[in-house]
Amino acid sequence: MEKLKILSSTLAEIYIRQGHLDKAKEVYEKLLSRDVENTLYKGRVSLLQHDTPERKRLRALTELLKRLEEQRNAREAT
Repeated sequence: MEKLKILSSTLAEIYIRQGHLDKAKEVYEKLLSRDVENTLYKGRVSLLQHDTPERKRLRALTELLKRLEEQRNAREAT
């Protein structure tokens, strides 16, 4: 059975929120190959391209967001 692949910037942003920066970059690269003039895609690929200070901040923010969501879920479960 062929695997259904749905590529969208929403999927890439979900990957970013989950901390899967390489997967997000992959999605944005594929989207950019379909729409080479898209400045959003270009910017996201550039941000995710290398281990830049921006990517390090993004990774730190992603980890913080995960911890906050876990804390919220734990409070809601009690």
